[in-house]
Amino acid sequence: MESIGEIVVFVDGYTDPTGIMEFAGVLAQEYDAHLTGVFMRPAPAVTPPEMFVRGTGIPNVIEARQAEVERIEADHRALFDDIVRRNALGSEWRSVPYFSSDGGVHARYADLAVVARPDPEGQTAGPPGLVESLVLTSGRPVIVLPPHSTASRVRRVVVGWNAGREAARAVADALPLLVRAAAVEVLIIDPERGPAGHGQEPGADIARYLARHGAQVEVRRLSSDGEDVGRLLLSQAAAFGADLLVMGAYGHARLNELIFGGVTRTALRDADLPVLMSR
Repeated sequence: MESIGEIVVFVDGYTDPTGIMEFAGVLAQEYDAHLTGVFMRPAPAVTPPEMFVRGTGIPNVIEARQAEVERIEADHRALFDDIVRRNALGSEWRSVPYFSSDGGVHARYADLAVVARPDPEGQTAGPPGLVESLVLTSGRPVIVLPPHSTASRVRRVVVGWNAGREAARAVADALPLLVRAAAVEVLIIDPERGPAGHGQEPGADIARYLARHGAQVEVRRLSSDGEDVGRLLLSQAAAFGADLLVMGAYGHARLNELIFGGVTRTALRDADLPVLMSR
């Protein structure tokens, strides 16, 4: 994929939408892409005291909470429309229940999905699983933004490379971003030489592939020396001044539980920069 024609951004009523919408708008403007906003409509929240309301009070509580959800969506839609106008974008707005199983389907027909990681310290936390579900089920590259992220153009990119299938998919999915970046660092931690791994010169093959597409690429090899690989990857991305980390997502769904590998789990939980994940 060397062009981006459709971007879908997921927002909900639990997370501040400003940063993620601005990021998606800037990205869509740069690539002249169509932007679709998907509002994951939260279930009306009922406080513990309201659970004991009886008689005619019950419909009033439900109506008030539903009105609150509608107000939240209207605010999100107004922000989305403003960003679309400022960036002169083609757009579409969709509204689906938060617990709908269709989240991945809305991403499946886009070149790129954008979603924000919930803020664990926020006063209201949404139900878990949206980010993880999109990464595992959409079949599309997903950019996961940290809470309170601000809009920025992608100019410096770190690729977490382990020569695996998922990493290769992530590089191919991120190619439009990698080609336009001012600098790309392929970071290899604890490389294994040999035909079944990184080859005799770890990173040479993927660097050659990227260079042939016009990317400004360099390779860096590190030994973890016992340090957690996920945390080392994030610290090195920060040291490089990266605007984006590209990596494969390792995990699977089992009995309605989403199981991730250690490095993927660390990036999803702790990254302070946008992370593009593919699987």
